[in-house]
Amino acid sequence: MLIVLGALLIAGLLPGLLAQQDPWRTGGPALAAPGGEYLLGTDQLGRDVWSRLVHGARTSLLVGGLATLIALLLGGLFGLLAGTLGGWVDELLMRLAELVDTVPGLLLALLVITLIGAGIWQVALVIGLTGWTGLARVLRSRMVSIREEEFVVGARALGMSEARVALKHMLPLAWPALLALLPFRLEGAILLEASLSFLGLGDVSRPSWGGMLQDAQPYLRQAWWLVAAPGAALSLTLFALSLLSDHLQRLGNPKLRLQGKTS
Repeated sequence: MLIVLGALLIAGLLPGLLAQQDPWRTGGPALAAPGGEYLLGTDQLGRDVWSRLVHGARTSLLVGGLATLIALLLGGLFGLLAGTLGGWVDELLMRLAELVDTVPGLLLALLVITLIGAGIWQVALVIGLTGWTGLARVLRSRMVSIREEEFVVGARALGMSEARVALKHMLPLAWPALLALLPFRLEGAILLEASLSFLGLGDVSRPSWGGMLQDAQPYLRQAWWLVAAPGAALSLTLFALSLLSDHLQRLGNPKLRLQGKTS
């Protein structure tokens, strides 16, 4: 898990360390098999698959990171307001979350990108706007459970405002619950970005794993590596993020940690 995530991070921040060739250079032989000068072969235009795979990791990490940050900001704000204020504010925000959840994320992303255009910032914005609901619910649930604790009631009795009580006493205890969800949210963002790129709605100016899978469709029988490379990279990344999310949940939940030791 750590090896995969570490490689993804290096590829995202410093792709030149892992791949020296230009991912757009078309000077190589078309559909060359893996080996020799071309570690993972070349595509139909003679571009180095390894270089495109590494730079595609940068696209996935950038879009996924931005989308996760947007979802965290929105989910944190809405969860904080719903869990602190309660009443009609809580009801309104939770109904809004339910409304967003009723629309499939990919369908909503397709609709919005069709209206505002495709690009790395647009894709990240759309994914973030469709991925905040789970974070909001978790934070809201933690805030509600903390709201009636004795130290919170005591702070109110001393004359502290609701905003100060929430930010100083409740939020520091509630926000760690979101940490375990961040790898899961990043996983969903990377998968959705790959899906959009596969459908031709990603940023065409950047290599992406979904775009590589789309380009490989006509060559499935004669160049298996064009599908295997991005498919394996995407699968390993999602699997590693899933393991990380599970590990963080066990660390934050004593019952799950105990189950892990006894199983």
